Amino acid sequence: MAQATRFPLLSLIDELLISIIQHVESKDDLCSLVLACSRLQGLAEPALYRFILIRKGTYAIRFSGCIARRPVRASFIRALHIRYRHLDRHGIEALNSCLRIMYNLRELMIEAPCCNDTHGFDYDHDIQGKIDYAEYFTFASSVTPQSQPRVQIPLQSCKCTLALHLLFNVLLGISNCNLVTLHSHNKEGELRGAFNIGKNAIIFIHPTIRNLTISCFDIGEDIQTYLLSNRAKTGLQSLTFEECNIRAKGLAAILSVPKALQRLIVGERLHHLDWHAHSPLGQYPESFLQALALQKDSLQHLKHISAPYGMMGSIANLSMDGFTKLKEIELDSQSVLGSILSETATRGSPILDSIYLRFFRPYRIASDQQVTAIDEDPVLGSLYKWFKLVRNLDFVMDFSYIPDIEVVLTELWKNEKNDKIWKKIFDLASPDANHAQNKHNKRRLQMFIVQTSGFIPPYMYGEERPVETLIFDSDQTE
Repeated sequence: MAQATRFPLLSLIDELLISIIQHVESKDDLCSLVLACSRLQGLAEPALYRFILIRKGTYAIRFSGCIARRPVRASFIRALHIRYRHLDRHGIEALNSCLRIMYNLRELMIEAPCCNDTHGFDYDHDIQGKIDYAEYFTFASSVTPQSQPRVQIPLQSCKCTLALHLLFNVLLGISNCNLVTLHSHNKEGELRGAFNIGKNAIIFIHPTIRNLTISCFDIGEDIQTYLLSNRAKTGLQSLTFEECNIRAKGLAAILSVPKALQRLIVGERLHHLDWHAHSPLGQYPESFLQALALQKDSLQHLKHISAPYGMMGSIANLSMDGFTKLKEIELDSQSVLGSILSETATRGSPILDSIYLRFFRPYRIASDQQVTAIDEDPVLGSLYKWFKLVRNLDFVMDFSYIPDIEVVLTELWKNEKNDKIWKKIFDLASPDANHAQNKHNKRRLQMFIVQTSGFIPPYMYGEERPVETLIFDSDQTE
């Protein structure tokens, strides 16, 4: 009673104290509560350890020591972000032993240094990752529910990125874990071998992952060895590849695993020093389309960012008619899927009637460019072509390397040479309201411009992302 009188806070029941502590955001304030007395320590430590950000190896060592001295702290952790720079990497490996006892982990991010770091062009750096995520996912896939403690690890969401070293982001879960972001290098192999996904393919067959993002990996045909022997279908719903070198057969092996994939983003490598040895998917459109067709009965959202090199293969007799569930498609101007989709539409296919298309087009200015006919304008011609094919179009112009965007936009909007094609575009966007048929076929056009932030994907801790700005919406012109 004397203690409660001296410290009124302690006169409250635990439930009220916990409710108060949950609203305390300052780490310093939480530390003060933990150090106040044993009762507050037991109530405040779960909030203090709820989210942990580790930027240096020295802190990783101290953190591991805290867990070793009081192992129950590992069960308090809901989110662990490991995002270290190359110069601060020493000691990060101390966290490997902690991961296995974080039974209530909801979000894990492991972000290793990439080419935007200070060591980007230092070929003597240690290319291998500090976190053994392959071993961890093997463990996470093999454990079974126990009575005390419960250690089933149902990964639900996984984002994996490998940026010029290996940036690997993973959404995984222990118990009811919802999010894991892992960014690291392969622990085996040197040089290109550190980028190969190899035995990390176990991530694709984990039974409970729902969302998975893989970045900057080499995904070759060897992945079939790890996947094709797996007979069980997974519940994966969303799969994203970012900055990856992907072979069609490797993609097919991966897409044979999910039971009903709904969202797929295929982002090929755009920023890499050693891309000559890897062929873009556009060189083999038939094999690429066959891989995608493995999920045609469930796929609702499809995005493809194509590698900018190589010649596109033949698309003769290829069609996307079978992708009847597709609702949204995002394509860049070099995607072979754009050509296949266009050919599918010109053959009278109805699939584009209900599709929302987002089309990315780089804007380039050439000093010797001569446009003799208005319909030959490379940007507006592309816009008009796609707006005729779909009712809902987002046309995104990449202005990343244009020094004076205002001048370009003025030329694009007000140049008299462009009036003819703009009139055609506006006629599609604003049909005569007196005609019921035109009203039924109403279309919507949105135009965006994108400016670079100075960084390349995948974007690391503290790096700004490109800015996308809406400059036109046909629904707002009426």
